[in-house]
Amino acid sequence: MINIAITAGGTSENMDGVRKITNISTGQLGWHCLEAILDYMLQSDTEDFHVHYLLTETAARKTLNENQQKFVSFIEVTDAESVFKAVDKLTKETKIDFFIHSMAVSDFTFSYAANIYRLAEEIEALQCERGFTNDDVRFLLENPQTQHRKDEKISSDNELIIGLKPTKKVIPLIKQNNPATFLVGFKLLRNATEEKLMAAAEKLTAQNGCDMVFANEVSLIGEKNHEGILIKGNKIIDRPRGKKQIAKSIVNNMLSH
Repeated sequence: MINIAITAGGTSENMDGVRKITNISTGQLGWHCLEAILDYMLQSDTEDFHVHYLLTETAARKTLNENQQKFVSFIEVTDAESVFKAVDKLTKETKIDFFIHSMAVSDFTFSYAANIYRLAEEIEALQCERGFTNDDVRFLLENPQTQHRKDEKISSDNELIIGLKPTKKVIPLIKQNNPATFLVGFKLLRNATEEKLMAAAEKLTAQNGCDMVFANEVSLIGEKNHEGILIKGNKIIDRPRGKKQIAKSIVNNMLSH
């Protein structure tokens, strides 16, 4: 059995039950990768495979026909923490042969929101008591006493300071749990030259053991005019254009391995 995993969409980090922090990912490229895999496998009369598709609630999703449905299971996730747990569970319980990690997982999650004036009063009080050190201010900014409760809707009447904390990285889990997995990573930069894209892809590969990386620049993203470079072994192996062609190139180069 060939097991393939795909992550798609952008995570949403809850703030107060009403507001969320998210990103621009639509999950369309991930879905095109799923379609490309199904086409590749079924056209070559390969039926001994299964796709584990992890997606967020806002990710693009179309209807599969009855035959296609047999080969796909969907795993729904929401925030970065849920993605971490789902990927960890999947890669520990299942030998994943190929993993396309196209999901845009948030680098930060919500920590707190505090009224800017009350926070300033907190800092002033700290100074009046005994003066303060860098560590004192940092601790206060990480744990302000005047922060809004997590279960209350944040008022829009006053200016706010919002605290964010880093999320756990998902991509290192994949090779840690399944060292033999063929891993496709993605790198998105803004206002970056091809040289910078290459450097970022090489760093992603070195840190996480990626076998291929698709690197692209924000201004070149679109359904039909999406552009980027597909990198393997620190060399550009393709320059596909349009999400369907990008997905086809990724899948063909991956499965031919």
